[in-house]
Amino acid sequence: MTPRLIWKEGEAGLQALGGMVDGLRLRLPDGRYVEPLATAPWVEEPDSPSLPGILRSMRGEWPCVPFGTEDAGRLPSGWPPASGVEVPAHGYGSNHDWTVIKENGGLVGEIRYPDDSPIESLRRRLRPANAGIRLELEVLPRRDCLLPIALHPILSLPLKPGSARLNIGPHDTVWSHPLGSDPDPCPLLVDDVSPNLAGVICRDGSEIDLTSLPLAEPAECRVLVPNASGRVTLDRLEEGWQTVLEWNRADFPSLMLWVSNRGRKGSPWSGRHLAVGVEPCRAAFDLGPTISAQSNPVASIVSTAMAFRAGKVWRTAYAVSVRSGTVQGSLSDCRKRAVA
Repeated sequence: MTPRLIWKEGEAGLQALGGMVDGLRLRLPDGRYVEPLATAPWVEEPDSPSLPGILRSMRGEWPCVPFGTEDAGRLPSGWPPASGVEVPAHGYGSNHDWTVIKENGGLVGEIRYPDDSPIESLRRRLRPANAGIRLELEVLPRRDCLLPIALHPILSLPLKPGSARLNIGPHDTVWSHPLGSDPDPCPLLVDDVSPNLAGVICRDGSEIDLTSLPLAEPAECRVLVPNASGRVTLDRLEEGWQTVLEWNRADFPSLMLWVSNRGRKGSPWSGRHLAVGVEPCRAAFDLGPTISAQSNPVASIVSTAMAFRAGKVWRTAYAVSVRSGTVQGSLSDCRKRAVA
């Protein structure tokens, strides 16, 4: 049974598998309870126990150490070769059970990595924070290593196209994934750079506004925003409330967005997963440890791997919250260029 916290403005749990935030419900000032984080639609289905760990009960938010997986796909010119060595998607901690307990008014999860891993253990804490939660992550390295890392919140979306507005704050470029999304549909030009999220360049030469969600057509799109602002909001325009994600941009300088817009047709997705992954990261997309730790196009402008030191605990903190109302200036904000 998932340990849970209940407080005046909400409730939340940490499930063992992946240490994922489970069932986050938060109360708005008008008394409405809302669920800002998504849960995969297949988690209660009979076939779900046969899925890979990360998919079996995918929900909420969790840390990825290391981030990504090694993909055997051939990357475009300018990218280093992938190792082709299979590693667990988004790290051992994303696919295996954590030990979770209640402690000092919060929830604490811990997991020990295999002896051959450069990481010895992860520890995370969830605390209530009014109409939100504060999360803390500790990474204990077993030996010196250079690894991509990320947080993996998956935000829920309304059903009506264009009824949510994503605001990632000031930013200067948006990079489309170098491997595309085949066989899943995605209109974006592969391995390209666009000026902002409201005008991402498509294969046919047009532009698409990835701040306006859900998209009208099925799609699976992954983009990276180097030098992200450290704050993202998602406005539910017709429902009148907003999700806020805040993190330390010094720890996670980039932001990867996964627009999962009913595009994946294979099992267990079956064209029904509708959510947006808003993933603060220090990584070259989700291309895995080998590519992120090497010289790569993203690394020429922002760090794509964290240098861990044996025995020295690394810590970070971040928060998810909700509030009433929406910000009508989201679109214009997204068009601003970062000056940092």
